[in-house]
Amino acid sequence: MTGFVDRQRATHLMERANIDALVLCAPEAFHYATGVSIGPAGLFRRAGAGFVVIPARQDLPIGVVAADFNATQLQRALPDAVVRGHPIWIESATLDASTSGQGLAQRIEAGLASSGRAPDFSRPATFELANSVHQLKQILAGFGLDRATIGVDLDFIAAADFPVMQAMLPACPMVDGSPVLDRLRAIKSQGEIDLLQQGIILSEAGLERLQVDAMAGMRQADLIALYREGVATAAAGLSHPVVTAEYVTLGAPAKGADAKAMPGDPLKCDMVCTVGGYASDMSRNFTFGPPSAEQAELHAIAERAFEDGLATLVPGTSLAHVHRVATESLARQGLRSYRRGHFGHGVGQSVFSEQWPFISADSEVVAEAGMVLAFEIPLYIDGLASFNLEDQFLITPDGPIAMNRLPRRLETIG
Repeated sequence: MTGFVDRQRATHLMERANIDALVLCAPEAFHYATGVSIGPAGLFRRAGAGFVVIPARQDLPIGVVAADFNATQLQRALPDAVVRGHPIWIESATLDASTSGQGLAQRIEAGLASSGRAPDFSRPATFELANSVHQLKQILAGFGLDRATIGVDLDFIAAADFPVMQAMLPACPMVDGSPVLDRLRAIKSQGEIDLLQQGIILSEAGLERLQVDAMAGMRQADLIALYREGVATAAAGLSHPVVTAEYVTLGAPAKGADAKAMPGDPLKCDMVCTVGGYASDMSRNFTFGPPSAEQAELHAIAERAFEDGLATLVPGTSLAHVHRVATESLARQGLRSYRRGHFGHGVGQSVFSEQWPFISADSEVVAEAGMVLAFEIPLYIDGLASFNLEDQFLITPDGPIAMNRLPRRLETIG
């Protein structure tokens, strides 16, 4: 196991795709494969900030191309990996304790000289893709993969960067490795499951704080602040960074962010809590004071469709079937024309909480043990309420296990 990658599963998927190695460069894929951040160069979100080589042959180590600024740290974190650095814009020097009797400027110059770089060395404005690909080429050659078919994450690489990579690696056919990466990431390791479970624990702590302290007259920003305070209190002492994103809808038609909550207003709280880069997703629904009869009926429709769809979310069932069952449940309850693109999705490390696979009508994916999926029934009815009922589930051989503990019923607040 390297980072969160199951090398055995990776080999199996690459062999099926006729790929000799995965070469990944998206910052999220880099962290997934190594367990380490790609560093500041990744903020530009362009190919070349770093690369990770995952060979199909399990007797080979992984290879890593990283910015020289953090290559040493990466090597310490990954002692068995082959790590090569490329220059980025950040300049740094190491002071040698043996030069302590000299002036500071002399010591810094001595540190720079000891790096072994050429006298005409200069740094790019950010980083150069050609420098990074040159180091990638050296790793591939060292692994005997200099004529290998490599799968790259084409769903990330910019169109301007791909031909540069092709030109510098002419002997390596480059194919789309994104589907392999998607399938690899779909089955979670225990470490990933733990992070996703922690996100739900924190998110529910935030929603409990909101439920207790929300009052009519508060604005959306006030309600979100209550949620964040609850998350922050529950997260105190955690070693992983925690970030939240809140998709809140207040009002029957949706109110503006500055509008105040009034008695009878519905409130949808679709909350994402990201722990260590892994985004958990859940949603609960509230009304300020007792719900109207139609609001209560709308939520009951969502609850029944949720239970019907969830009953089919078991290993061996296609996600398209789950989508069909949820759609048919809504139709039986009178919503015959209601069409939803997906009723849930994978979760994990991504720039957005929703990631492949999707519980959609055209999905060919079959639920497997080890997947973590967010299952949801969103009903957005302008003039009545926007409700979304969403839980996060670990798929086990015996069926789905909810990571949530909060009840799914419509709650009153304020």
